[in-house]
Amino acid sequence: MAKIQGTIYCRNIILGSENMEQAGYGEHIAHTVRNVPYEAAIQTEDIAGELAKKFALPYNQAKTITNVKLKRMADKGEIERLQKGIYCHVKQTFFGKVTPTADQVLLKTLMVQNGAKIGYESGASLLNKLGLTTLIPRDIEITTNRYGAKLPEGCHIKLRKPPMPVTDENWKYLQFIDVLMYLPDAHTDAEKPEVLLRQHAKKQQLDYLTLIFTARKYYPQKIVLPLIDLLMEVENETASR
Repeated sequence: MAKIQGTIYCRNIILGSENMEQAGYGEHIAHTVRNVPYEAAIQTEDIAGELAKKFALPYNQAKTITNVKLKRMADKGEIERLQKGIYCHVKQTFFGKVTPTADQVLLKTLMVQNGAKIGYESGASLLNKLGLTTLIPRDIEITTNRYGAKLPEGCHIKLRKPPMPVTDENWKYLQFIDVLMYLPDAHTDAEKPEVLLRQHAKKQQLDYLTLIFTARKYYPQKIVLPLIDLLMEVENETASR
């Protein structure tokens, strides 16, 4: 009898310890979620990585725990699920529940992952930001390593496959060459679009040789000569001053 009671006692201690650990995991996840900026995506992968690091857990175990906790938070209305592995914040106001738009949240997940650049804005919306056109497109085009991602219905984001994997080091070069690629077929109402492009190249401090080598290796050859002509104009402007 004493042996049975001792076994039950030990089992209760183990279960209690496991419950305390589970509570600790849940509290950590909830704390991490609260620290995610309002318009940023709450991503299962990111939070699971933090949990695994904090408690020295295998990643797959941390991801399972994270999935369960985030689903419970969503069921309680504390956060809202946008798609598999991605949630957003919920604010309760006098007029009811408010969340950031899906576009706002998803844009960040398509351009940055674990603090590293994986995508960039491209297409007509970028031309508008650079002052090359006054047209404001309905959809935002994102060139991203996650070009195969499934987006929610009604989302105003279009995905494009990059000519090479996007990194912190190359995205500005790819983006600049993309703009030059779009120009011949795009609606532009800037008087001198080439001047705006040269100014942008200077502002981004782009290395001209890297631009040319990137264009030659990853883009159609028809873009190389216009790129060289544009960069030579930049050099001529600099030399004449």
